[in-house]
Amino acid sequence: MRADRSPCPRCGLLTNAEGRCYPGCQGSLATVRCGGCYQLNLPDAERCDGCGHELGLEPIPEPDALLCAECGVPFSAFRAAAGLLRDCGRCGGQLVDHALLLDLLERRESYGTSAPRPPRRPEHVDVRVRYVRCPACGQRMNRKNFAGKSGIIVDICREHGTWFDRGELPQLLAFAASGGTARARQQQIEEEARSRREAEIAREAARRASAVVAASSWESRWNNRRAAVQELLDLLWQITR
Repeated sequence: MRADRSPCPRCGLLTNAEGRCYPGCQGSLATVRCGGCYQLNLPDAERCDGCGHELGLEPIPEPDALLCAECGVPFSAFRAAAGLLRDCGRCGGQLVDHALLLDLLERRESYGTSAPRPPRRPEHVDVRVRYVRCPACGQRMNRKNFAGKSGIIVDICREHGTWFDRGELPQLLAFAASGGTARARQQQIEEEARSRREAEIAREAARRASAVVAASSWESRWNNRRAAVQELLDLLWQITR
């Protein structure tokens, strides 16, 4: 977090590391858009404070017809080859297409292998449980702890993308750069392999149990048949005496 935070030009409170004030205030000193995670940065920053990407040419926003689910104001849309990112200039919320999010995470994970950096803790943790409606379809989005153990709670619409509250996307990209997504993926692979092994052991145990039951049933039938033959022989012996 930057030590030289400046006061908000609208309300006078200190802005956070992203140059924004609290969510209800529209003041912002951040004017430089990161081309790596689309986060706003202060004008004198050389690298994005959110993801570490070197600041250079800024992405150009497009007008967007969708409204922010939190503020009701139009998004600024940023188009990339993999998809679309919508950014709210008032609250800092972002709606990211699934394909674009996957591309961003893969690039940050690749970058992290050569220049790893520890994940940044969020400045403000909102412990309230709230549900966000998708700005595109209006359906309630599913809350999920991204990658299972990232600690970053995101809201997901299966069709239209993932919603990030202010500052959450840079945190997630930092998590990927620190190897978090790779570890989560490896853990999932190991858990799936363990589940397959356990299922195979259970099937083998069931097969053996079935074989034991079948053998027991055959032995029981054989014993009954042998007893019946013996009774018949005993009867014949009595008759012939």
